[in-house]
Amino acid sequence: MTLFLAAFLAAELTDSPLGVQLVGAAFYGPFLIGAVGGMLSDRYDRRLIIVAYLLLLTPVTLGVAALVLTDAIRLWMLYPFGFLAGFGWILDLTARRALVADLVGDDLVTNAFSLEAVSASVGGIAGALGGGAIVGLAGVGEAFLAMAALQAGAIVLLLRLPSPRARRRNAASWRDDLRQGIALLPRHRALVSILGVTVIFNLFYFTFIALIPERAEDLGVGAFGTGVLSGASTIGATCAAVAVASMARPARGRLYVFGSAAALAALPVYALVDIYAVALLALILGGLGVGGFVTMQVTLVATAVEDEARGRALGLLSTAIGVLPVGTILLGLVAEGVGIGPAIAGSACAGTLALILWLARWPEALRL
Repeated sequence: MTLFLAAFLAAELTDSPLGVQLVGAAFYGPFLIGAVGGMLSDRYDRRLIIVAYLLLLTPVTLGVAALVLTDAIRLWMLYPFGFLAGFGWILDLTARRALVADLVGDDLVTNAFSLEAVSASVGGIAGALGGGAIVGLAGVGEAFLAMAALQAGAIVLLLRLPSPRARRRNAASWRDDLRQGIALLPRHRALVSILGVTVIFNLFYFTFIALIPERAEDLGVGAFGTGVLSGASTIGATCAAVAVASMARPARGRLYVFGSAAALAALPVYALVDIYAVALLALILGGLGVGGFVTMQVTLVATAVEDEARGRALGLLSTAIGVLPVGTILLGLVAEGVGIGPAIAGSACAGTLALILWLARWPEALRL
């Protein structure tokens, strides 16, 4: 709901695709320092890290709601808000998801992460559809109020959860921790292969998300239709995640790689058709591939290294995701020149080619 509402509001405040994409870049920008999240996750209580972040974000969200309700909101105000929310996404990836592995152990980690992906997907659907519905029925400001209430609810749930084991304290210095995280790469060739696929998929696929409100305008739909379009990929991802969660021994690497390829292949259809139903269906089908990618991404990274290095490995993953703001800005610049649809389609085709070339050089992810 956070990114959907910010992008929807930005589309109302400006007619510039680049201006909207910069909101997305603000959300994704903190991933460039994702290794910091990994170090925090390995040092401190992972549950309390997320609680502390939500305690900061909730009043800020209320402040944005107040600005919208009083017509004092300006486009530039969404950039610091997006950066703060994006930093929380780093902590979510490195702390909360590592906490999942802590709770269940290695034997159940694949199924646990699949169920975690289901919960995240359901949240994504509810956020997009609920956000669009609230905007349509009440307004954008009221939707931000609802989002703040959800954040408060998350705090309550996390406080009820016991920490399964103590975090490392007074361990190596921050510099040593960072060095040890980077040192994981030459020791784990499979980790390099996994992270390369992550870089490509985030650079060429996820960058279109902030432009969904602009694309929805081209397709002639309102706030709720925009919300449905925003949740379409997540609907497909949820179906895939449920299927994977029920498998005893899923082919992790192939789900991860071929899921990425399938999602990229469906994106040009969404970008170039003029019929809303067809665009929606393309995103849902592509979402099946996204589900394979998202479900296996954290699982592969978390199980590719030793338990004590899990947070740092996930920190490297969030750093790899950090290419998103670069791709988001580039896509916005291209869209300013050639239009939103051709820019998204071109990005997907470039991503498919890059994926093929990368796996020809680093095929380990496919063999896992």
